[in-house]
Amino acid sequence: MYDIQLFGRLEVRTRGVRLTGRDFGGVKPRHILALLALRGDLHKAELAELLWGGRPPANHQATVESYVSLLRHRLDPDGPARDSVITTRNGGYSLVAEQVRVDVARFDELVAAASGRTAHRALRPLTAAAHVAARPLLEDVEQHDWADQAREQYRTRLVATLLDAGGHALTAGDPRGALALTDRAVGLDPVAERGWAIAMAAHRLLGDRVAALRAYDRCRRELADGLGVEPSGPTRALFLELLREDGGGTPLEQAVTAILAADGESQRAESAAGLLRRAAELAA
Repeated sequence: MYDIQLFGRLEVRTRGVRLTGRDFGGVKPRHILALLALRGDLHKAELAELLWGGRPPANHQATVESYVSLLRHRLDPDGPARDSVITTRNGGYSLVAEQVRVDVARFDELVAAASGRTAHRALRPLTAAAHVAARPLLEDVEQHDWADQAREQYRTRLVATLLDAGGHALTAGDPRGALALTDRAVGLDPVAERGWAIAMAAHRLLGDRVAALRAYDRCRRELADGLGVEPSGPTRALFLELLREDGGGTPLEQAVTAILAADGESQRAESAAGLLRRAAELAA
């Protein structure tokens, strides 16, 4: 069995041996392995287009064949080519499904397993998927269109997974877990408004009004800087609810002072607090 890791650096573990970096026989064989693990069946011409960025050499078929031969030997030095985990089929190559476990496939399976489940039942596979994708995809692969596209695809999927998991954690009564998940989501995508809204709600459940208001302020600034828009109606509504709250919580002026002081803007705290207090009075 070959365990192929694409999240983080490209790595293969088999029979107690770990292969990384130069162990695959060079850059091109390493890229071929990554492409087959990501995309499945690939014709030799497709591989050549991807490997050379749309400008393959004239003798690309023979060159690809030589790289695959080298890669087969590096993956199984003592095995015959006919028994290789890389099989030749219809003028191309693929990995023998029964002999490989690929972490991106595991990520996809876990996300799919959460679909249609209740919050409590979906949370576990989504959290497991987020753990599988703990590191960026193909960390040690240079910038190539195919690698960049795959990285962006899985970054987007990971953000969605983290947001779904964060929302489910909140529903399941775990605001701290929700914060851990959404903090990671907005770290990957600062304009993911849903992440900020979940964070606001989680801080609110924990009784930390200052942190909830700070999350809204950060959301507002990220959306303005990144997209040139304001937070949506539901997020603003949650913000106004926070402004109206006073019993047992941090007074509004103190909350705003704490937020601005954390951003190094304590000189604006008094006037901003007054403005927000008046906004809360108008919204009441």
